[in-house]
Amino acid sequence: MSRLTRRGALALLGTLAGCSDANPLDSGSESPELDAAAIRAAVDGSAPTVPARLPIDIGADHLAATERRARSLLDAVPASLGPDEVPNGAIRERVRDARSHAAERLSAATEAPTPFERLVAFADARADARFAAGAWRAIDEGLTREDLAAEAETVRADRRTLRERWRYVGADPVEATLVHAAIEDRIASGRHDVVVDQPHRYRPGNPLGVGEVAEAVERARVAVEDAAHCYDRLTASLDDPVDLRPRLDDARRRLHEAFEDEQDALSSVDPREPWRVEGVDVADTPAAEALEELFRPVDPADDDDGWADGTPAEALTWAHASFVTLEAFLALRERVREGETFAIESAADVGAVRTAAVEALRAAEESPGEPALTRHSTTELADQLAWADEELLTQEGSVRAAWLRNDAATFLTVEARARATPAASRRVAEALRTG
Repeated sequence: MSRLTRRGALALLGTLAGCSDANPLDSGSESPELDAAAIRAAVDGSAPTVPARLPIDIGADHLAATERRARSLLDAVPASLGPDEVPNGAIRERVRDARSHAAERLSAATEAPTPFERLVAFADARADARFAAGAWRAIDEGLTREDLAAEAETVRADRRTLRERWRYVGADPVEATLVHAAIEDRIASGRHDVVVDQPHRYRPGNPLGVGEVAEAVERARVAVEDAAHCYDRLTASLDDPVDLRPRLDDARRRLHEAFEDEQDALSSVDPREPWRVEGVDVADTPAAEALEELFRPVDPADDDDGWADGTPAEALTWAHASFVTLEAFLALRERVREGETFAIESAADVGAVRTAAVEALRAAEESPGEPALTRHSTTELADQLAWADEELLTQEGSVRAAWLRNDAATFLTVEARARATPAASRRVAEALRTG
């Protein structure tokens, strides 16, 4: 398994879903064949859906405007492209696919269950549609990468303007942290920087390269627009804006120090084989894969760039994820020490680990303390559970039990993290409110 980046771990809290036979923990021994219909029945039950939310009122007018932008980009590309319009078959298929994908994303965005999810989905749809529109304009009108330079500079200027007026204000420090983390993600991390004159995936002159730059410009543009909207909605809701930056910095520092102290509990763990527990053989079991997955984001040997003080709000969401994962790893390791391996020998075994994950996720969602911060974790956990369900519900015929270890491990990590989430939410919230 490849090592996750710190930012990837923060965004996803780890992902294991996928029925894969290529398992580094697999000894190669034969495993029983299980009936796929029985597996589908075992996982075909209700599970929590936890839509992402942001604790501000996202304006309907802003959502309508970003949807119109996505549709105008999509409408700029002919719905049917043939050899007369695009003689090169490979380029034609790529533009067709890009337009089709953008249309699907746009349709999905309109059905997203919360304003924040629609905001995120429309941003992705705009970027996809801009790729297709940029490539088509390069074919139809001769648009070049250099023609996009002025727009890219305008976006950079808009970002600079927003940064100059942006302050870490808020009323409730926990809710404000989540809003400012969303703003940081869009303008402070540099992920949406645009460079039009450096080589990308395509050679100069290839219309797909123009589409690629156009997509990058659009991602940067929508990031700034959405960040500005979130900031303006936050400040409009405040009667007496309070500068929370010192509070965020202090909470980040104290939580980081506490986390480093608690990482001492990992001193006996072999980072090459974090699933090994003295006296217990968990090789080739879901427990081994789950322990491997949970250890990676909290490995003391890794650089903790998620704690960076340049993005204090994201650092605090990273602190939350870090405490969740550390407690999840230690708790699951203790269960293994006590003899549990969660071996998969029947469809009922799959159903059992899934049921435990569902129950833990529901319990976390129903926890009365700090629901906004808890949801920051449970939204991703619900997605992971759904991905694993989808994998298992597509199985046909018979399935080797060994192939199910990844999905069973996903259920284990969801359960362990869900159990750990409410306490981590209370801890981070206390650090913010008592600073």
